[in-house]
Amino acid sequence: MRGGSCLHNVALYLSGLLCDLGKMYQRSIDCTESHKTDTEYFTQLLDVLSQSNPFLQSYADKLQDLVLHNKAPRNSEEGILQLANLLAIGEESLPEGNNTPPLASIFSKLFDVQGKNYGYDLLPLSISGIFPKEDVVITYKDYEEMVRQFLNEAAHIQNETQLYYLLEKYLWCVPASTTQNTDISMFNKAKTTAAIAFCLQIEYEEGILTAEGLKRMTENTDNHFMLINGDLSGIQDFIFNIPSKGAAKSLKSHSVYITLLTDVITRFLIRELGLKEANIIYNGGGNFYILAPRAYKEKFLALKQQISQILLKTHTGMVYIGLDYVLLSPADLMKKFSYHWAAVKEKVNILKNRKWSEIGLQQHYHEIFGPFGVGSEDYAHCQLCGAESEEREITYDAEREKSICSFCASFMDLTNDLRAADCLTIKEVKPRELLTVRDYQDVFRAFGYEYYFTDFQGVSNEDRCFTYVLNDTDFVQQGFAGYRLGAYRLPYNERNKKQLSFEEISKLSCGDQKLALLKLDVDNLGNLFVNGLGNNANIACITALSRMLALFFEGYINYLISKNYWDQYLYVVFSGGDDTFIVGAWDKILEFTQEFYDKFRQFTCYHPQITFSAGIGIYRFDYPIIMSSQLVEEALDNAKNYLNKGQDIPSKNKVSLFGEVFNWAEFAAIRNFKQLLLEIMRNNFQGKGEALGRAFLYKIWKSTLGFRRILLDSLHGRVDNLRFWRLAYYLRDVARKDAEKLISAYRKIVVDNLMEKSTDKQIENIMIIPAAVKWAQMETRGVRGKEDER
Repeated sequence: MRGGSCLHNVALYLSGLLCDLGKMYQRSIDCTESHKTDTEYFTQLLDVLSQSNPFLQSYADKLQDLVLHNKAPRNSEEGILQLANLLAIGEESLPEGNNTPPLASIFSKLFDVQGKNYGYDLLPLSISGIFPKEDVVITYKDYEEMVRQFLNEAAHIQNETQLYYLLEKYLWCVPASTTQNTDISMFNKAKTTAAIAFCLQIEYEEGILTAEGLKRMTENTDNHFMLINGDLSGIQDFIFNIPSKGAAKSLKSHSVYITLLTDVITRFLIRELGLKEANIIYNGGGNFYILAPRAYKEKFLALKQQISQILLKTHTGMVYIGLDYVLLSPADLMKKFSYHWAAVKEKVNILKNRKWSEIGLQQHYHEIFGPFGVGSEDYAHCQLCGAESEEREITYDAEREKSICSFCASFMDLTNDLRAADCLTIKEVKPRELLTVRDYQDVFRAFGYEYYFTDFQGVSNEDRCFTYVLNDTDFVQQGFAGYRLGAYRLPYNERNKKQLSFEEISKLSCGDQKLALLKLDVDNLGNLFVNGLGNNANIACITALSRMLALFFEGYINYLISKNYWDQYLYVVFSGGDDTFIVGAWDKILEFTQEFYDKFRQFTCYHPQITFSAGIGIYRFDYPIIMSSQLVEEALDNAKNYLNKGQDIPSKNKVSLFGEVFNWAEFAAIRNFKQLLLEIMRNNFQGKGEALGRAFLYKIWKSTLGFRRILLDSLHGRVDNLRFWRLAYYLRDVARKDAEKLISAYRKIVVDNLMEKSTDKQIENIMIIPAAVKWAQMETRGVRGKEDER
């Protein structure tokens, strides 16, 4: 029997999700007219919700008792809710004040940096509206409108899943308290309260948590929780180990499959352990964390073996999931939770170096190490994964000029489904024994689920309650279960009704018809979680930090691409957790990189210790994707490990381009200088042939020699006027009537270096000039010829 699934536990779970709603309602009343407590307002709000919603009406009496009495509990359930409320934020809630501060950005609080006051507007969640602002003012009128919109949508709730997502939509920007912890949203507090309460109730029912232990509250050091971490490995090889011919049809589907595989394993664990959605602390980027009761430790270990056996059967060792846990006491949730977060991650990393040990290497030796199959003739085995015809159906793919099995071919079907997908349907089915793997759905069915991407018209009325809208938080009034954020769309030719190939995307580039690959990820992420929040980091803080990063990398990226009309140019392989990989038209990739970095800095309140590094490589469309992806990974490593002169530890926060490493001020300077060069070329060489323009660029490249010493002097606070005069003389001969613009650009670099104290904002790398020249050359390559053809 699945533990914790008893119906009487649902009311306790719902009370954890809803118990702070009275505070939101209280803040919507003019403080001069407000004389009730937040629990009284909760009762009033619950009455309104119950009258319009049969689902909540069935739990109304129980919810009212639990919330009204949790501050002075009369029984174990009320005591558990009281304890869960306390553990969620690490301290006892203080009464609401008369002010209504905005939710403070958790990024602005990291490492105790005392900066500007950043907060969020009080608006429902959308992928375009997640940015903090300075000195935000919130009034009771704002809350009044928020409550009105919430009640309007809440009337349509039919189940707890819809309630969960609707609460996130409206409470993501509402501070849990107006007097303390203003950087923890009411949703994160509600989510963690519900998860903790559900675990504690199971512990109590199993007799592990006693009445005496409950009375000891936060002083209870007995382990009652498991923090479970799962992390997929082998992702890079699985995604990129495909032939270059037709790569655009498989690359995205391989990435999406990994996302869905992580999701189905998470759902499988939650279902089999009898837990709830709120128990998933984080799920993204092939990585997840679950809070579970200690009572289910043995059950978890059995499920862990079952999961490994399914993956081994499917991928013959290529894809593995490290799964482990640490035990926690109630006190561990309140302070230094980040250390336990890091501890379980370390255990999982050790497991990833001892793959398959949980199922026994000796017992499964041949399944892990081979040999696989019995040998086959040409075209009788899959040339992608090696499967033979005895195991799967093999067909010849004329476009790729390779024999492919049904499993590998199913990924192309997944790509086709993504083409115009508006939503994702996740249906629970009876788990099937994995005897053979015909397609990717067989893997999901082994865990008891099926996943379908479709447009709105493709969803039947019966399936709406299992369906999640993609990148849109308007879902409940149409009867959908919730929403999912993620970069799922691909470059598509509407006229021909077909997905663009990498060759077609490369031809959309300006000038040189090449592709660029971009890989980026957040710098020192582990340090942000472990040390950024300090010793008082509680479970709600960690949940908030991980969720906010996910909103940017999984949600906002879609808005940014659409806003800049880059949909046809950028192929997002994956974006989630803390990293992103994109293939696209080379010039648009360079534009995107700068814009994405600038927006990330804005999103994280320009915090000096929250940055990302990037690696960029430019290649022909037919260059093997497995090789180009590895080279870009190396470029990212170079950016992260680059040492400035005098440094012992890399400062990161860099970008690698054209084989050189630049800071982001230098990257912006390259772009600006390139634009100036193109402007000068248009003004002076238009109609005179491409050769003159290229001669000009060559002379600019030569100016690097004269500017090198001037640049070095500026970094030490010196200016050699004679050297600069000689450079200006040279530039006047090169740039003709636009010489002063060019001289001013060089002068600006020198002056900015003299005035700027931060090395991250100084121009140190003289290779910015050759890089700008290279960029301009690529952008103008073939342009003259195209004009002549027209």
